Amino acid sequence: MDGRQRLLGILEELSDEELKTFVFLLPDAIPGGKRDTDSRVDLAKLILRYYPERISDVLVDVLNRIPRKDLVLRLQGEPKGRGPRCDRTEEETEVAAAAAAAAPSKLVSQEQLMKLAKKMGKNWKEIGILFLGMEISRLEQFEGEHSKNIVMQIFSMLWHWRNREKDKATTHHLYNILNQEGVELDSSAYAFLLE
Repeated sequence: MDGRQRLLGILEELSDEELKTFVFLLPDAIPGGKRDTDSRVDLAKLILRYYPERISDVLVDVLNRIPRKDLVLRLQGEPKGRGPRCDRTEEETEVAAAAAAAAPSKLVSQEQLMKLAKKMGKNWKEIGILFLGMEISRLEQFEGEHSKNIVMQIFSMLWHWRNREKDKATTHHLYNILNQEGVELDSSAYAFLLE
């Protein structure tokens, strides 16, 4: 895969909200008016034009700040689905990564989201804001709607994320998000997403 394909592939992995953040965080070499595009192809062309010598550095910097460390790892050549937080042995991680790469990625189901909601625990709001791109007002809405049931609050957040991400709400994508450095969640809580 050449650099242009890799760049476009990275941009296509970003949700619409993440793409807006990505554009906002780009260094100032691209004039403001040219940044106003929803087209990932047009954005890739701009990046190739304005950062020809340092595309990789710019991507790594911006992706780390979004944060999408799973995409940084992929950009740097590590296998998809393998992140720095894995508590499994190296061999188990390699098997899981190979299975993730070989299997077609499917949309995450209600049942999987409920299973995850039961395991997520007290850090769910932090995960929602920092890694799933949730607004605090939306999280407060979920709390109000299910004031006596924290599992349903978490499920509502995850379901909202799934509906927002549409075709990108795959089991592998969610696994990669939760497997990023900084997500305070034991890998056993989400490892089932690769099964």
